Amino acid sequence: MEWYQPVIVFCVAFVVTYCMVPVSKRIAKALGAIDYPGNRRVNRQPIPRCGGIALYAGMAAACFMVLVGVRCLGWTFEDYYVLEGIDYPLLFVGVTFVFTVGLVDDVTQLSALVKLAGQIMGAVIIVAAGVSIGGVRSIIEGNYVALGWVDWPLTVAYLVVFINITNLIDGLDGLAAGLIAIVSTAFLYLVWVRGSYLLMFACIALIACCLAFLRFNFFPASIFMGDSGSHLLGLLVGIVSVVGVVRTQGFVVMLVPLVIAGVPAIDTVSAFIRRLRGHQSPGRADMGHVHHRLMRAGLSQKRAVAVLWLSSAALAFVGCMMVGLSGPTRWSLFGVLAVVIFFVIWRFGLFRPVLKHHYDNRDKRGPRLPRDQR
Repeated sequence: MEWYQPVIVFCVAFVVTYCMVPVSKRIAKALGAIDYPGNRRVNRQPIPRCGGIALYAGMAAACFMVLVGVRCLGWTFEDYYVLEGIDYPLLFVGVTFVFTVGLVDDVTQLSALVKLAGQIMGAVIIVAAGVSIGGVRSIIEGNYVALGWVDWPLTVAYLVVFINITNLIDGLDGLAAGLIAIVSTAFLYLVWVRGSYLLMFACIALIACCLAFLRFNFFPASIFMGDSGSHLLGLLVGIVSVVGVVRTQGFVVMLVPLVIAGVPAIDTVSAFIRRLRGHQSPGRADMGHVHHRLMRAGLSQKRAVAVLWLSSAALAFVGCMMVGLSGPTRWSLFGVLAVVIFFVIWRFGLFRPVLKHHYDNRDKRGPRLPRDQR
């Protein structure tokens, strides 16, 4: 692989995403996909969502660039970790399906169950395309163990988890896009170590799309990525995680992607437990997320986002270190990390009962209006 190839892919993804953001704004306004200030929202003026359209266009352009480079420009690269048995057209269909589910939700506000069903269907298509965990190495003997019939449901659940942890953390200007860029950078290192250049292109394109989108999404945001963007980014990170890190690895290394994505992962688990304790639906929105708690502690949006970005970068660094370590050292690092996470959960009270806030105008089309304007 020549040095200019990833540079070209990065530039294509960045430029296309950057140029498509204004188009996404116009589409959102035409469809009525607007986030109005309300009980649970931190924005103080109407902001169009559907920014996922720009992210989707940027990723599609990057994929097309790689295809043109291989077939027309003579690009060649040795993939030491070959992605065998993957049906790329079907994979594209699955990714597009999940993106579409998020886009429909941006416009029509789907119920939690309908949205979850759409996520599962999209994940099933992707697993049918050949993206699956396949097997892991035994903790005791180190032998490769095929997952058998558990492979499909486990991979589907894994992908759906990544979709939702990205969706739930998208609560402050620039937070989700920055976290995905950090997570993708860590994954870029991991797939580079394994020698998978195709996955390197995917990570580079993800980073480029997120950075371009941050130009418009960082505080004060002029557009939100919406569920279309969070679904797309979460799914793509999940796919890279499954194919580039989890597949054929040991049990502890399987946990590395969740360590790298630790900030949104912890927030998602705490939200699920909070809502069950509060006798709320797990899909019901609330104001108990970690970014909300940081703001209630007195931090501004910018500072809260910076704290979570730094925390994510630290976890990403630890996750990358865990791959390079083995034996007692790896387990010791994992134990220290568990203690730190427990302290953070206790300090911020992430498992307190859910607050009584929810989306207004639930299951209705058009803009989300505050209760006093209904």
